[in-house]
Amino acid sequence: MPNEKDNNESIQQELHATRKVGLPRYFEMVGRDLWAFYRAGFLCAVGFLPGAVLLWFGLMGGSALYSLLGGLLAGLVGAPFVSGMIDTVLRSLRDEPGYWWHTYRRAWKQNWRQSLVPGALLGLFLGGWGWLLRTMLDGRFAATPSATLWVVAVVSIFICTGFLAWLLVQVPLLDLPLGQLVKNAALMFFGFFPRTLAAALVLLVYWGLTLLYMPYTIPVLLLFSFWLPVSAAVMILYPALDKAFKLEQTLAARRDAELDDYMADNDR
Repeated sequence: MPNEKDNNESIQQELHATRKVGLPRYFEMVGRDLWAFYRAGFLCAVGFLPGAVLLWFGLMGGSALYSLLGGLLAGLVGAPFVSGMIDTVLRSLRDEPGYWWHTYRRAWKQNWRQSLVPGALLGLFLGGWGWLLRTMLDGRFAATPSATLWVVAVVSIFICTGFLAWLLVQVPLLDLPLGQLVKNAALMFFGFFPRTLAAALVLLVYWGLTLLYMPYTIPVLLLFSFWLPVSAAVMILYPALDKAFKLEQTLAARRDAELDDYMADNDR
């Protein structure tokens, strides 16, 4: 007779088989959890706002120091909110029930310390690359930046975006030291390169167009803020994470153990 472990695995396989994929799956998630996505994205935008203001002033004044400080502040303050946003999307991908505010607060409290260093890296990257781009457009390096310089700038932002996406998406999922998270991010960047490319393009196209056409894209930010690009990018990366770490199987076993403990306590 099949044991309990085999039953759990068969149930998980049936759930995977019946789920929609691609755009139909994405629209299903958005239709069901739009309000949760929007609230998590709004809080994420609020978390980044103080640092983003300082970063903007640094870019407008051409100050590398203020640009880096603004990016660092944005990353440190905004990182726990990014983890909360990612956790919200991951729970939607796993079709987990639960009251959003309760699960969001719990994820925020559990992950805020672990998210600080990845957030600082994200903020320094944003500040440094933003200042570099502004300097190139102002002609400080050369009256007309060379094609090589533009290629280096584009490749660097793609590498950083893809790597940081893999790094940040692990924070709500895995309780591992930073060094191991960094190693995992590097391995998955290359090991699942098509997904890396797709997720990075989603993030870069959304934020590139949104920032390029400011202030005309302010309504876009009010409607979609962080939730649209983050939810799309996380959905692209999630199957690789599930394959690498057997997430749903592990979480299902954990929930079964918690339920067994709860039932045992009630029987006493």
